[in-house]
Amino acid sequence: MGASFTIRGVVIASRPHRDQDAIITILTPRQGIVSVMVPGAKKHSSRLASLATPPLLADMVLSESKSFYYLKEGETVESFRGLYDTFEGLTSASHILEVVKDTAIDPESAQTLYPLLLYVLYLSKHPEKYRQIVAAFEWRVMDALGFAFDLNECDCGKPDEMPTRAFSFSKCRLYCSNIRCVEKAKDYQFVSLGCVEALRYIREAPLERLSAFRAERYVLDDLCSVTHRYLCERLEKNYDKMSILDTLPPM
Repeated sequence: MGASFTIRGVVIASRPHRDQDAIITILTPRQGIVSVMVPGAKKHSSRLASLATPPLLADMVLSESKSFYYLKEGETVESFRGLYDTFEGLTSASHILEVVKDTAIDPESAQTLYPLLLYVLYLSKHPEKYRQIVAAFEWRVMDALGFAFDLNECDCGKPDEMPTRAFSFSKCRLYCSNIRCVEKAKDYQFVSLGCVEALRYIREAPLERLSAFRAERYVLDDLCSVTHRYLCERLEKNYDKMSILDTLPPM
């Protein structure tokens, strides 16, 4: 094997390999996505087994052999164990990790998504805000990937006084509720002005204040609906893990 080196990253996925091993997927702030073999990860006595359970932030010592990385040793920095305390937290984290795995495909996107992922994984400390945090994550991911939505007022110059706006998925901009404007919106969903303000806040807020806003239930319903649909349509994939939480009573 080649010389050893150390990286810090978030384990975002793990899959079995042969009988006793595992291959983990790590998001790093510089190299992007890295796949690493964890020998003996399925053995109960393995000192490396705990490092093969996502999500996990860890410092890892790797070696390279035949163009593949092997985990030699590692130390957990943050286990995010609180996510396992609630079904909502675990489901939300699973959805977030799936999106990151699909989108952090190069070092540039990884640099943007790495701090965002670390922030939202701390949702275990605020399980009551899981919907709000997931919506904020989805919206910031869209900006990071170049799918920014135009949140300026309707370009008719005379937006009506209705407390709603047409969120156009096909035009990627807002329209007011005037009939002629709505016709231009094509594929759209009416959302509250509170939802629009929340979207603007999420876009501009510093990372440490990303979810520091209050939203009425109807505003949060609008917010979760449009951010999730916008994400799925732009990435051309139906991310359905969060749908199971729609059947649960509100926290």
